[in-house]
Amino acid sequence: MLAALAIVLAMMIGMAYVLKKYFYRSPGTINGNPMIDILSNHYLGPKSSILLVNVLGQVMLLGVSANQISPLGTISDPKALENFKNLRPQHKALPISESLPRCKSLLRNIGQLRRGK
Repeated sequence: MLAALAIVLAMMIGMAYVLKKYFYRSPGTINGNPMIDILSNHYLGPKSSILLVNVLGQVMLLGVSANQISPLGTISDPKALENFKNLRPQHKALPISESLPRCKSLLRNIGQLRRGK
């Protein structure tokens, strides 16, 4: 019974991965790269923040409040941009080959807990 559940869940996860990978196209991308990328944000108070945004290669500083978005300036100094890129952590998604064994071990642990009760 648990094996059948694991097989069905694995098939659902696999289909979701395939559908997203090959059929989903975000309207805000060019060749898979986003046209707008939020590089950093800083919360200032209730419903207000400052955003550092990359729009088609141009880095802009935006002020965001509950009612409006205001451009505060642009960053065009190449040295400052390079320093910022070095500070920014690079997030990488786990490949499917690493996430499936984790899912399998999680399901195995859940099954052992259910049998132990």
